[in-house]
Amino acid sequence: MRDILSKSPEQPVVAVSTLDTKGRETAYLARRIREGGLEVLVVDCGVLGEPLGITPDISHERVAEAAGSSLKAVRAIGTRGAAVEIMARGLSRVLAGVHADGRCGGVIALGGAEGAVMAAHAMQALPLGVPKIIVTPVAAGRRVFGPFVGLRDVMLMHSVVDILGLDPVSRAIFDNAAGAITGMALARGTRPPEEAGARLVGITMLGNTTPAVMRIASALEATGFTPVVFHSNGVGGPCMEEMIAEGKFVGVIDFTTNELTNELVGGIYAAGPNRLEAAARHAVPQVVVPGGVDFFVAGPRESVPPSWRGRPQYHHNPAFTLIRTSRDEMAEVGRIMAVKLSACRGPVVVGVPLGGLSIPNTPGGAFHDPEADAAFLAELRRHLRRDIPVVEVPAHINDPRFADTVLALFGPLMLEPAADSRDA
Repeated sequence: MRDILSKSPEQPVVAVSTLDTKGRETAYLARRIREGGLEVLVVDCGVLGEPLGITPDISHERVAEAAGSSLKAVRAIGTRGAAVEIMARGLSRVLAGVHADGRCGGVIALGGAEGAVMAAHAMQALPLGVPKIIVTPVAAGRRVFGPFVGLRDVMLMHSVVDILGLDPVSRAIFDNAAGAITGMALARGTRPPEEAGARLVGITMLGNTTPAVMRIASALEATGFTPVVFHSNGVGGPCMEEMIAEGKFVGVIDFTTNELTNELVGGIYAAGPNRLEAAARHAVPQVVVPGGVDFFVAGPRESVPPSWRGRPQYHHNPAFTLIRTSRDEMAEVGRIMAVKLSACRGPVVVGVPLGGLSIPNTPGGAFHDPEADAAFLAELRRHLRRDIPVVEVPAHINDPRFADTVLALFGPLMLEPAADSRDA
C-alpha cells in the first residue's frame, strides 16, 4: 500500500505460473493479453521440470536465486511445502523488483493449489491499486480465502476446470481472465493521479455502526478531509493499521473496535494481537470508540458451538450470528484497550456512548446489559493513562448526538503536535 498513483498503460502485464505444468495455458493467456494491446512479462515459478511450450522472460532459476537459494537446492529440499515457501519468497522479490523498475502494469497468475499460494504470497509485495488476479480451481468451495487475499486487493477467479489443457471451457475462462487484467491495467494507466496534499482520515465501521459513520464521513468531507472507511471484519482493521504505519493518514477515528473482542474470545472477526497499536506507535491523532465491543461474530446459527449457544444472540444475516460478550470479557476488553491506548505517543481521546454500543444494545434489545457495559468502562478508566480523556455521552452509538460529539473531539486533535517526547 505504499502508493496509489497511476501508471502508464504501456507497462507490461506480468504473467506468473508454474510453466513445467501450465506452460501451454500460460502461453495462450499471454497471447490473448497481447491481442488486447499490452505486452506480457512471463515469470516461471515451477520447480520440478522445464517450461512446456513457452520461454519465460524471468526463469525459475532466477526466482530461486532471488530467494537466496538455487533451483538445484530447491529441488533437493525434500518436501513440496518447503520448496513452495522458498519459491514464493523469491517470486515476491521478483515482483517487487519489476514493479520498482516500472515494468508491472498488473499481475495475473494461473495456478493450482501450490501455484496459487505462491502467487498470492508474492502479490502482497505489490502496492494497493496494482491489478492482481489469480485464476485457480481452489477459488471456490468451503475454503478460507485469507491466505490468498491477505491485506491486498487480490481478485480470485474460479477456473471451474483444473488448469491443464486448452478446451472450450478453459479457453472461455482464460479469455475472460485476459480481458479482465487488460482492462484493469489500461484503466489504471488512465486513472487521474491522487490529489497532492489530500488529508486522509482512517475510520472503522460495521453494519452496526453504519449510520453514525456515514454522518461522520459526510461531515469530514464537508470540512476538507477525505474519509477512508474500513470494514472491521478482522481484515479491515489490520489494513487500516498498515496504512497508518505507512503514513497515509493525518488522523484516525477508530469507531468500531469490535476486532479486539473477537480476538479475545475467538470470534470470526479476530484481527490478531496487534490491533489498535499502529496509531499509538506512530503518533497519529485518533479518537477511539468501543463500537461493537459488546459482541463477537460466529457463523450461521446452526454452526454456533455449544459453549456459546446459551448466550444472547442476534441474527445478523444467514452467514453471521452475533453473540453477546459476557461481563468478564467486557472488563478484559476494557483493560486491553486501555493498555494499548496508554502507549500513545500522539493525541488521543476515547468517546463512549452510554446508551448502547451496537444496534441490539438498547433497552429491550438482545444485547442490553448495562452491568457488562459498565464493567468495560470501569476497567478502561482503571488502566488508562490519566492524561487521556474519556468522554461519556448519554446516547446510543448511532445517535446523531454521539456522532457529532466524536467530530467535535476529532477537530481539536488536528491542531495538536503530531507527537510528544515519550519513547517509541
